[in-house]
Amino acid sequence: MRTSLAKKYLADALAHVERIIPARSSNPALSLLRLESQDGAISFSGSNLDIDIKAKIAADTETDAVIALPAQVFGQVVRALPGELVELVVEDRELEIRSGSFATKLQLSDASQTLEPSFPSNYQSHLSAEDLAKALQHVRYAAAVAEYQAIFRGVKLELSDRHLRAIATDGFRLAYYNIAEPSGMNANIVIPARSVEELSKILGEGDAHVNLDNNQLSVKSGIYSMNVKLLEGDFPNYERVIPQHFVMHVSLDSKALLEAVSRVAVMADKTSNNRIDLFIKDGHLQITAEGGYGRSQEALGISQEGTESEIALAYNARYLEDALKQVEGEARLSFSGTTSPSLIQSIRDPNYLSMVVPLKTN
Repeated sequence: MRTSLAKKYLADALAHVERIIPARSSNPALSLLRLESQDGAISFSGSNLDIDIKAKIAADTETDAVIALPAQVFGQVVRALPGELVELVVEDRELEIRSGSFATKLQLSDASQTLEPSFPSNYQSHLSAEDLAKALQHVRYAAAVAEYQAIFRGVKLELSDRHLRAIATDGFRLAYYNIAEPSGMNANIVIPARSVEELSKILGEGDAHVNLDNNQLSVKSGIYSMNVKLLEGDFPNYERVIPQHFVMHVSLDSKALLEAVSRVAVMADKTSNNRIDLFIKDGHLQITAEGGYGRSQEALGISQEGTESEIALAYNARYLEDALKQVEGEARLSFSGTTSPSLIQSIRDPNYLSMVVPLKTN
């Protein structure tokens, strides 16, 4: 096998594939990258048993071949290459890598021992890759991390003829992103949160082709194909916990609020849920925190409306920060009471909604 291609495209493709392949595994075959050269293209594939991935890029190829080599080592070599063009030559169970004035050889493994991921030849539907990525990225932070929380450790994806919606919650907060456009499918699935991160990274411009089969989501976007195993179980009815009636609404610049919360939270007691207190009255928002090192506070001007003239609440600062990071421009905060959930929404992008449960103040 002899092939040549641009270093940039090779390095970019390897970066995505390499993240999926485990550096160490009880099954040595899982640590191998499968490389195939065929029909003027070169493809790289691998799996960690939860995610399969394949990247296929155009290349100047002379012969067809299938080889296997350590993914992490190959990735390190490619990233360090000095030239803009890379030449790959296979001879006598070795892969020679040439770029500029540099050359090295890697020992090959038995390609028959590698897993060969299978991807659909036809897909059931297609979505905007940008919309799908945006929906997943806006809610991923709210997914649970504890093992015992089972189904909450995933992101629910609702696909219907009315909308595409992603939802995540850990019981203390919730986030959803709704796109009111037909998805071309009717399904409710739950994607493991760790898989959501990798799926979001391969979604580029244009269409994302989607397929569901045997508790597996398959997505093709650009040069990448990915299979993701789905979580089994019933995601609870999240809509019933979102409040519909509020005693106060406030609006202010999301970046200003995020920065103020971050500054004040430095003094928050990390053993008491990283607590910060908010007091709102007469168009002013006072943020305070107190811990073993001292006390901090900051005041912001706000636009205020509602039936109550003042309100005092406490939150986990990190939960507020995570929710506000997804908001650009002005944020609207809606309070249903001192102990019931509060909503954070983006005025510029009404598709996004976040809910945070206040801490008890007594």
